[in-house]
Amino acid sequence: MKKKKFLAAAVAVALAGGMVFSFAGCDLLVKKPDNNYPYDGAVADGFTGTEAEWLASQYDAGTREHRLYEEAKQEGYTGSYIEFLKELGTGVTDDSAGINRALTSVVAIENVYRQETAYGSGVIISLDKTSGDAFIVTNYHVVYCVSSRYGTLGIGKDLRVGLYGGTGRTLSASFYGGAMEYDIAVLKVTGSEYLRETAEEPVYATAAQIADSDSLTVGQRAYALGNPDGEGFSATGGIVSVEAEQIEITRADNNGKINLLEIRTDAAVNHGNSGGGLFDASGRLVGIVNARSESTGVVAFGYAIPANLAIPLARNIIDNDSSAGGNALVARLGVTMKVQEGKGVYDESSGKYFIEEKVVIDTVEMRSAANAAGLKRGDTLISATLNRAGNSQTVQLTRLHKLSNLLMQARFGDTLTLKVSREGKLTETTVNFNDASYFATIR
Repeated sequence: MKKKKFLAAAVAVALAGGMVFSFAGCDLLVKKPDNNYPYDGAVADGFTGTEAEWLASQYDAGTREHRLYEEAKQEGYTGSYIEFLKELGTGVTDDSAGINRALTSVVAIENVYRQETAYGSGVIISLDKTSGDAFIVTNYHVVYCVSSRYGTLGIGKDLRVGLYGGTGRTLSASFYGGAMEYDIAVLKVTGSEYLRETAEEPVYATAAQIADSDSLTVGQRAYALGNPDGEGFSATGGIVSVEAEQIEITRADNNGKINLLEIRTDAAVNHGNSGGGLFDASGRLVGIVNARSESTGVVAFGYAIPANLAIPLARNIIDNDSSAGGNALVARLGVTMKVQEGKGVYDESSGKYFIEEKVVIDTVEMRSAANAAGLKRGDTLISATLNRAGNSQTVQLTRLHKLSNLLMQARFGDTLTLKVSREGKLTETTVNFNDASYFATIR
C-alpha cells in the first residue's frame, strides 16, 4: 500500500519465531568438524538415490505439466521430464482457469480514516458459508494508519472488503490480530449475509488453496492478484526471480526497519497490491505480496512473504487470540543459527535446480528449550518433526528458514524431534514445549 524502500540484507541467523537471544550457553568448542548435509541424514535412513533425486522428492512440482508427466509415466512413458515438455509443446500455456479460481479468494480492502482512504488487498484463508464468517490475511501496513496529514493513527477503525465483481458492495471487517514484525495482519468478517450461501443464492467466494512455497524454483510462473491503487482487481504475471531471500523494509508505523523472508518476482506490483496474493500457475497461493523495489538501478521487482511463513503465522494469531491478545504466540528454541555453507544441486529428471544449505547452531541460550533438550553449538540440523496428539509433520532442514517457519505451527504441549549431526554422527533429541517461557509474544 505504501512505498517500501529496502536494502538487501545478509542474514546469518534465523530471526523468525523469537529464536534469537543474547545469552548463550557454554558450548564454545566443537571437537571435530561436521561434514554432513541433510542428504547425508537421508542416506543414513536408507535413501538410495542421488542427492538431486532426494532434493527433488522434497518438493511439490506444482504445475499442470509436471502432473501430466507423472500421469504419462504411470502409463509407460520412459523419457525425461525435459523430453516430455518438448513433446508436450509448452510454449502456449493457458493458466486462466487456475487464476480465475484464485480470484474468488482475493479481496479489495479499504481503510477509511477521516478524510482519507488507503487501499490494499487481502486473501481469504477461511470461509464459513453457513455463518457468513471469513478470516482474511493481509499486510499489517494495509490496516495500520500513518498519515502525512494526521500523523500516526494506529489500526484503522473503518475497514471494508470487497469481492471480485462486487461493484458497489463492501463488507465490514474488523482487525482480529497481527504481527507488525512480520507485516502480517488478520481481518475477520462476521455474520455477513452476502457470504451466507443458500440453494437460491450461491456464494462464489472461496478460501485460497495454499501451496508449499518452499517448492518454488526460479523461472516458475507467478501471478500477483490484488487491487492496485484502489482501481479494481487486476492480475499481473511474471516468474519467480528468487525463491527465498531476506530484504529490509520499513515497519508499518515508520519506526525503524524489519528483515523479512521474501519471494522475489518480476510480476508487476503496484501500490494497492499489498496484502494480495502471489499465486502459482495452478491458482494456489504461494505468498502475500507486500513490497516492491524502488532503489536506484533496481526495477521491476515485487516481493511476497512466502505462504509457508504467512499462513502459519496467520493461523497462529487466530488460534492464540484468547491468550495472546491478537498477537502471535510463537515457540522459541533459544538458539541462533547460521548457514555454514551451501550448494546448488541440479536434478535432470525434473529440470529443477535446488539449493541445499548446511544449517548449524551457532549459540544456545541457557534455560531454553534447546538447552534442556541437549542441543549444542556446532550441531548441524538435518530434519525436524513437529508432533501433536498423534499427528506429525516432518521437514527436511535444507534451508535456514525452514525450522523457524515450522515453529510458527507449534502450540503449548507439542514436541519437536530434531535430527542433528554432531561431529559426523547422527543423533535425535526431543524438545518439549511444555513451559510458557518457551513461547514469545510477537507483536
